[in-house]
Amino acid sequence: MPRKQLQSTVARPGRAVSDETLDLASLPPAITVIPLPENASNMRNLDLTKYYGNGCDVVVYAAQRALERMVRACAESGGKTLNANTIGGYFTIGLSAFLPFCATMAAALGRELRLDDLDRPFIDHFLAHLRQSGGRLASQKTRYTKVKSILVAMVQSGWIARDIFPRNPFPNSNRSMRGQNALSEAERSTVLRALKADMGAIIKGSGPLTSEELGICVLAVAVRTGINPTPALELLADCLQPHPIKADRYVLVSFKRRGNATHIQSLRRAADIESMVSALPDVARIIDLVRDRNAAPRQASNYTEMLFVYESRGGVSARGPNRLSNDALSYSIKTFLDRHQISDADDRPLRLNVMRLRKTFENRLFTLSGQDPFLTAKLGGHSMKVSNDHYLEAPESAEKDWRLMGEVRTEELLNHGKVEPLPAQNTPVAGCRDTLNGDLAPKNGEHCQKFLACFRCRSFVVTGDDLYRVFSLYWALVRMRETMGASTWKRVYGHIIRIIDQEITPKFGAEMVSIQRQRAKVDPHPFWRDPDVLEGAA
Repeated sequence: MPRKQLQSTVARPGRAVSDETLDLASLPPAITVIPLPENASNMRNLDLTKYYGNGCDVVVYAAQRALERMVRACAESGGKTLNANTIGGYFTIGLSAFLPFCATMAAALGRELRLDDLDRPFIDHFLAHLRQSGGRLASQKTRYTKVKSILVAMVQSGWIARDIFPRNPFPNSNRSMRGQNALSEAERSTVLRALKADMGAIIKGSGPLTSEELGICVLAVAVRTGINPTPALELLADCLQPHPIKADRYVLVSFKRRGNATHIQSLRRAADIESMVSALPDVARIIDLVRDRNAAPRQASNYTEMLFVYESRGGVSARGPNRLSNDALSYSIKTFLDRHQISDADDRPLRLNVMRLRKTFENRLFTLSGQDPFLTAKLGGHSMKVSNDHYLEAPESAEKDWRLMGEVRTEELLNHGKVEPLPAQNTPVAGCRDTLNGDLAPKNGEHCQKFLACFRCRSFVVTGDDLYRVFSLYWALVRMRETMGASTWKRVYGHIIRIIDQEITPKFGAEMVSIQRQRAKVDPHPFWRDPDVLEGAA
């Protein structure tokens, strides 16, 4: 019998020249399991066996080939093209919903499903199926997005048509998606006390650390560095390097595959071990401890370069040397919370993970930087938009904190001698009595750079000559609302706009305000023209 070959017969605008042919001589294929590259989860294989024999073998095989290509690219690039966890999500979240739907459609048609059946109406039916299946809108969107990634790979191979995807099938879905909040100060303090107690016991112990103890070490590192979850689990044994300049510091080197970027963070090393008893150990000490005490399991394993390797006794992992996985970390966090009976503000069991600690870390940076979003984003290792959209939360005291603390000098009062003119230095916002030793100045010989905190600084001075710069900032913040989203923008910058509108503007003549406001809108001060310039200055 001649070998059958099947490709979509639907016209494909812009079809790739290097279309791949699906060899369908015998389905299902001999191999229906795809091994995944090494990754931080417990997922090691993608098994498509159960999806064959349901009337949609061609679609299943095309999906398998697309997954195999992704896995091959992942292995060849060391995870820089696509993370193995991401590919696993395409299978477990996306295809686990799509392939059973394909089987249902094949039964409804009374024939084997073909690739040219995957057209726009078919995708619309799948979307309707997702909506009828219930669940949160965000979950439905996630399933569809995972499936679409596989289908796009099939489009790129020329197996299905290009114009099958509806535009924005989940409008306003982001409004229903809300990640976990950063820990409150009370919750953070409780977690820190519990971590300090557990780390104290770990330091006093001896021998290799268990998976639960390694999980505590990961939490301790995360709470002090704000590291992302996967880079934390994939830290290398030599992730701690000497600081090139300062002898009392080290640098922590981690790698974020999705951004294809190496993140370097400066760390201070404690002077002596005794200081570890009364406080949470410093990050360098934790990494040294893990590297030294788990050296034997690491050398006996297949993960000699990884930091968090342990001798498994069974349970969430197979026996023998193993690396710390997401599942093992989650189990360690659960036992940690149960052991210390940690509750949230509503007296319910606290929900905790590494990403929530990262959000907490970034919001603490925001507070310590004088609520400077540009500096916070830079220290957090991402863009200001990502920081504002996904990390920063306005503190409960924001409305009280952001009130005008400085001085507004009007020409009328000065002319009548009611205000003693004091010298003021120009800043990008307005004036300052002392940029070196003022209220919020660093007082270390460097000029204050906390420009967005000027309005709540007692050294802040605004005169009529400063209105041009004040309104230049005003319009720069207004323009940012379009990229940040109204709700986030209001939480972070709304107070500055209110202070300008309600506390500064009324103290000057209407004509002067109108002229300077329009001038700043049309031709803003150079410092406030480009957000990138501002971010660099911060």
